[in-house]
Amino acid sequence: MDCSGKKIVVIGGGIAGLSAAWKLRTLVPSANVIVVEASDRAGGILQTHSASGYLIDQAADMFTTEPDDALSLCRALGHEADLLTTTPVDQRAWIATEQSIEPVPRGFSLMLPADLDAIQTTNILDDGGIKRLLDEVNVPPSSDHADEDFQSFVVRRFGQQAFERLVQPLVSGIYTADPRRLSMNATMRRFVDMERTHGSLIKAAFASQASSADRSASGARYDLFRAPRDGMSSLVHWLLDSMDGVDVRFNWPVSTIEPQPNQGWAIHSSQPALERLKADAVVIASPVSRAAEMLASVSQTLSRDLIAIRSASCAVVTMGFDRSQFRRTFDGYGIVVPAILGRRLIAASFASNKFPGRAPENKMLVRCFIGGAMQGELVDLSDRQLVDLAMNELSKLVGLDGLPEVDFVFRWRNAMPQYHVGHLDRVDSIEKTLDRFPTLTLAGNAYRGVGIPICIRSGIAAATRIASACSS
Repeated sequence: MDCSGKKIVVIGGGIAGLSAAWKLRTLVPSANVIVVEASDRAGGILQTHSASGYLIDQAADMFTTEPDDALSLCRALGHEADLLTTTPVDQRAWIATEQSIEPVPRGFSLMLPADLDAIQTTNILDDGGIKRLLDEVNVPPSSDHADEDFQSFVVRRFGQQAFERLVQPLVSGIYTADPRRLSMNATMRRFVDMERTHGSLIKAAFASQASSADRSASGARYDLFRAPRDGMSSLVHWLLDSMDGVDVRFNWPVSTIEPQPNQGWAIHSSQPALERLKADAVVIASPVSRAAEMLASVSQTLSRDLIAIRSASCAVVTMGFDRSQFRRTFDGYGIVVPAILGRRLIAASFASNKFPGRAPENKMLVRCFIGGAMQGELVDLSDRQLVDLAMNELSKLVGLDGLPEVDFVFRWRNAMPQYHVGHLDRVDSIEKTLDRFPTLTLAGNAYRGVGIPICIRSGIAAATRIASACSS
């Protein structure tokens, strides 16, 4: 199929869909590329607002440079110079305990210990917990190569206390998932490979001759994070500005997609007033539940596999304070809360400590994450209840006097796909079914990774697949 003059429709104007449209414009400039978005704006959950001198991101407020897909895109768009690095004040993550907060030991990133001396002096674990964590070098690797859940893997290697008090809160800050169901192969395969290759994660950390940055990391390698100077919406605007000739249509919700006798596609809107679109190729970059509904008339097998990928909801409560309102000086990047404590907070991110320009001078911008797979019912609380809940939890962590100067509540319902055990087998099945439809593909965060870089990668991969189908 020759792409010259062909119509390619991208469904979904989030970061994955926009990346696909941008790449299609590069690979097949003669094609007619159309993006249809159900809402009245592009960017999906990536939105940035300004209020009273605060710069507020509704969802992600940064991205990592490993993998480098997001950084490479910014470079290709000519905006690498507009990216900020983290402020080097106190590049640590902190963990809540029953009575206080404690820094994640230096050299401990997710579950990779690169500084054993720091672990031996942590107050997060008791002596027995420290001893069991360090004894990980003597734990034999699993002989079972089946997919394992996150909780089982960590408890087996580091012990129950290290899982509950240290590793679980760090990982839940990323995946907001049920640790008993979270797939190691789909989310943290590198740790599985380390165990198989070295027999131990501690041995793997030292065999890799960890860099000074690895040894000083606390919770994560914060030196790898970047953020657009004016917030994450900038990434959306940069993409839109680079797509001359791409037809972007808002308020265009898709209901179903149907294959046509000529191997093309008919795209129907749920708005009766909108005419159906005919396309030669389609990229679906919508939430996975919506993709399942759209594709029911294409393949029941495909639709069932997509429906099986569940999603969790989360609320982000963002508040601005004067620094004098905090009874405890806190210059760290964030605090994660172990589920074992039974609190109603996943994590608190101190955005103004991470990047400049997020709050006026002597002010603090704090983002509290509530809900997730384990406490999804909290997302249904009223705005006032969520702000009060966040204030109460934050007061326990760092102490607060008075009310926030500004507060915002953002709810992201069913926005976080859950990578349960067996997820990769399900994605393999989805891709096998899609092989029957070379001019149809999927993109987004529900398949082979979460986070901004992986969403960009999925969009670019979808565009590459369609371009290849066009040229074959």
